[in-house]
This record gives sequence, C-alpha cells and structure tokens, in this order.
Amino acid sequence: MSFIIFLGLGCGIITWGLKAEEEVAQLSAAVIGAIFLVWGLCLTPQKFLLATEILTIIAVFRICVRCCECD
Repeated sequence: MSFIIFLGLGCGIITWGLKAEEEVAQLSAAVIGAIFLVWGLCLTPQKFLLATEILTIIAVFRICVRCCECD
C-alpha cells in the first residue's frame, strides 16, 4: 500500500503548487508532484491502475491549463 503514500504526496504537492503565488513555485511543484505521481503509478497494483491514471492526468492537466492561460 506504499503507492497510496506516493500518490497522496504527489497530489498534495500539486495542490500546494496551485495555491502558490510565484510561477517558479508552481512549475517546480508540478514537476515534483508529477514525479511522485509517476512513482506511485509504478507501485500501483494492476486492478487500481486505470482509476489511478485517470486521477493523475486530471491533477497534472489542471496545472498545464493554468500555465497556458497566462499568455
């Protein structure tokens, strides 16, 4: 069940990045959060993998869309 720890850390870091004011903090939180999410995905059992991947894509996609709207 260690995959839950990594997924939780990844989502928590991404959430913190969304609330950060500086762009550097947002981007670094997105990268670090994505690393933790990928690490958690590698440890996820096969039966939970699809649901976990969907949640991961939604979490990371929100930050990418916010960065694209800054133009």
